[in-house]
Amino acid sequence: MSGLLTGQELAALRLLAGGLTHVQIAAELGVRPETAGRLLHRAQTVLRARTLPHAVALAYEAGVLGGTGS
Repeated sequence: MSGLLTGQELAALRLLAGGLTHVQIAAELGVRPETAGRLLHRAQTVLRARTLPHAVALAYEAGVLGGTGS
């Protein structure tokens, strides 16, 4: 699954999982907030998640964000 996400999408998702806002994620990645939003939206789409928190949960379940997977 992580192979379907770009490095920036994965980084944005990790930062979101860490509790950062879109604006904070943008600052960390050196992109505009709109770009951070697009990265997160694409990650959500690739993971087929209903919401961003759901995307984070799915990524953890798959082991993409450091979870053990199943």
